[in-house]
Amino acid sequence: LPLHPLLVHFPVTFWLLLPGLDLLALMAGPAPWWTLGMAASSLGTAFGAAAIAAGLIEYVQPSLAGIDLKLAARHGIRTTLAWCLFAARTALSAILPVSTFAATAALALDLAGCILLIQGVYFGTKQVYQRLEEE
Repeated sequence: LPLHPLLVHFPVTFWLLLPGLDLLALMAGPAPWWTLGMAASSLGTAFGAAAIAAGLIEYVQPSLAGIDLKLAARHGIRTTLAWCLFAARTALSAILPVSTFAATAALALDLAGCILLIQGVYFGTKQVYQRLEEE
C-alpha cells in the first residue's frame, strides 16, 4: 500500500490555508490568526516531511507503485521546494515576534510556497490519472 497518496492531503490542506490566515492576521489583528497560522504551518511541515519521505521511497523503488519517473521527479522537486519555503515560514514564525513585518514575510513565503505546491499537485495528479488510464 503506497503511503504517499494517503499522507499528501494533510500538508496540502494546512499549507493552502496559510495565505488566508496571514491575511486575516494582517487585516484583523494577530489573535487568533497568527497562532492558527503557526499551527497549520507546523503541522503541514511535519506531515509534509512524512509525505516526502514516503514519496521518495516510492520513487527509489518504482516497482512498488508503477510510476513515471520523469513526472514523479517534477512532482517531487516542486513539492520539496514548497516544503522548504513552508519550513522557513515555520521557523520565521517561531523566531520573529508577532508584527506586521513578520506577517508580511510569512505571507510572501506562503504565496511562493503555494505556487510551487499547486504545480507539484498538478504533476502528482497527472501521475495518478496517467496510471489509471493505463490500467
